[in-house]
Amino acid sequence: MTGPDRRDTRIAQSSLALGFLAILVPMIGALGTRFEVWSFVVGLLAMPVSLLLALIGLVLGIISLLRLRKAGERLVLPAHGAGLSLLVSLYLATTMFSGFFMPPIHNISTDIEDPPQFTYAQTIRGEDANPLHYDSATIGPLQREGYPEVRPLLLDIPPDAMYRRVKMVLEAMRMEITREDPERGEMEAVATTFWFGFKDDIVVRLREVDGGTRLDVRSVSRVGLVDIGANAERIVEIIKRVQEAG
Repeated sequence: MTGPDRRDTRIAQSSLALGFLAILVPMIGALGTRFEVWSFVVGLLAMPVSLLLALIGLVLGIISLLRLRKAGERLVLPAHGAGLSLLVSLYLATTMFSGFFMPPIHNISTDIEDPPQFTYAQTIRGEDANPLHYDSATIGPLQREGYPEVRPLLLDIPPDAMYRRVKMVLEAMRMEITREDPERGEMEAVATTFWFGFKDDIVVRLREVDGGTRLDVRSVSRVGLVDIGANAERIVEIIKRVQEAG
């Protein structure tokens, strides 16, 4: 049995290095976007770049596995490289391509026919932000099909108690409350994502119905055409927490 070929060892090392690099690149891209080093488009491009790096790492890992196995050498290094690159590839591919199966919308409301309206958000979104208008005829059918779980909440409590509960929930979810109007039963807030620092605007509306209170929530992304379900998930989380609070 001969010793391992240096080239085979370098291939295995490269596979492992590419796996780690594929993890770091999206993090760097996201943080660069968050701190406004580059635009969100550049940050998002880090994902396909990382997927390519991980796939190359996977191929190199498989090659080194086969060559070192044939030489009767230890397979720990190439196995780690191939395994890491495979896991990263699967995660990135799942994350990226999940958007193809999501409705192409970024404006979600529990009330499709009469969505809650923003007041303050219009002054802080910026000129290049997505429009706030909710086109019920266009968005409604897509939302109903894609996010049937997004529905209003009705509780047998007075509006003032519901208002306090909603505010507590938004604060617990680390949102920045930008407008409060208890008399009208309205509240606006901004949610900021952890990595990219994307800002989504939220508006809450309370209405007294049948001795209780109806809660409607709307969440809109400032940038991007598809939110990969983020706004719907946020609304569902708000509704769930309000229902369980108190």
